[in-house]
Amino acid sequence: MPRSVPDGKGPRKSERRNVQNNATQTALPENNLDILRAFAVLSVLFAHFIDNLGGRTVFTTWVGHAGVLAFFVHTALVLMASLERDDAPERTGWIRRFYLRRACRIYPLAWAVILFVLVARIPSGSINAPLEPRSAYTVVANLLLMQNWAGAPNVIAPLWTLPLEVQMYLALPICFLLARKPYGQWRIAVAIVCSVALAYANLWGLRPENRIPGLWRVQIPEYIPCFLMGVLAYALLRARGLRGAQARVPAWTWTFIIIGNMLAVGAVWLQGREYYHVLRWGYCLLLGLLIPLVSDAGPSALTRVAHTLAKYSYGIYLLHPLAIRFGFGTFRDQPMIIRSLVSFAVLGVACFAAYHLVEKPGINFGQRLLGLRNRPAPLEATATAP
Repeated sequence: MPRSVPDGKGPRKSERRNVQNNATQTALPENNLDILRAFAVLSVLFAHFIDNLGGRTVFTTWVGHAGVLAFFVHTALVLMASLERDDAPERTGWIRRFYLRRACRIYPLAWAVILFVLVARIPSGSINAPLEPRSAYTVVANLLLMQNWAGAPNVIAPLWTLPLEVQMYLALPICFLLARKPYGQWRIAVAIVCSVALAYANLWGLRPENRIPGLWRVQIPEYIPCFLMGVLAYALLRARGLRGAQARVPAWTWTFIIIGNMLAVGAVWLQGREYYHVLRWGYCLLLGLLIPLVSDAGPSALTRVAHTLAKYSYGIYLLHPLAIRFGFGTFRDQPMIIRSLVSFAVLGVACFAAYHLVEKPGINFGQRLLGLRNRPAPLEATATAP
């Protein structure tokens, strides 16, 4: 909403622009996106929970990976809309503002978890993994979220995805500009084709017979198409809004579409992983194409639960290995149901505390730095992809 106008003065240029932009803002299916994000974090939680029970299979591995990929698509889409709502690209310093908001969103909780793990001397990996020494180099690489470039191990396993997200931030402003141009969806489609070619070139360079020194540090090319599928979804939603069109697929199908997509690609995944990267891209492409086609779900018990899970999803993602370790390690002699209940209870308390003591203050700090103290948090305040 535009700010109040001082007496005797007309509306400021920025306020007039805000009024115009609000009329043409891209409408997101926010309830559907909450459901997608809830599915993503529950998939990761399920896969890691089964791993610690000793029931890891190729399919459960895919379920966890599908959750991570869904996060990538969701985050890219939400960040595009957030840039739009921040009046980019017209607003002065919009790229700086974007990076500052993202830093205040993603780093505080990551730092808090890393420092807790180091102080408590908690091993990474499963509950039976031994504690390995962590050098200062490893600690700094993790704090900067640059483990892949640095060739350093992750302090805790879920951290492997955060460097990919941080590195993709470098390209998202350019993607935003492309998506907003006329026929933006086709421009993004071309970008996806180019990113797939880049990913194949990167994979070629990683083969033993073609190995290029140091290329193993660059993991992001394989995942760029996944992020771009979220940008494609934004471009399609924007084009639909400009045409005044409506989604045609009923909202009740959305949950079945999400699960069906995961199961269908998972069935192919079980047949062999020679083309696992193609399956990843295909899975994300289906999400990117289907998000704009499905009507947004109305308020219900499902959407309320999904919204709560989405709100605390970053904490769930980072903290669930610690909660599982506590429940299954400290209470290893107790029945399975007791260990499971303790793990989920600890996770719930930890996520609630993490959000209100670390995440929310970080978001508010970023708003104060940008002069947004009295405005609602940008949409991206809820977007942190693991």
